[in-house]
Amino acid sequence: MLLHIGEGTLVRSRNVIGFFDLDGTSGDVTKGFLHTKEKAGVTELLTTDIPRSFVVTDEKVYITRLSTSALRGRGEKEN
Repeated sequence: MLLHIGEGTLVRSRNVIGFFDLDGTSGDVTKGFLHTKEKAGVTELLTTDIPRSFVVTDEKVYITRLSTSALRGRGEKEN
């Protein structure tokens, strides 16, 4: 099944590792992870608004304006 993660972007549900909240994220591990992925060129920004979460797939990290609860709801509808 396909999961819409914002701005017309669809990913295969089976490729999604997880979605994570950016609101209030100040952890060094999260910042380090995102920085590493950005340097590797596998990060895609899907919004010009304030990002609220990021979606990790087996190939890319997508930064989106959708909340984790919205993403979870969309994922549950697909199953």
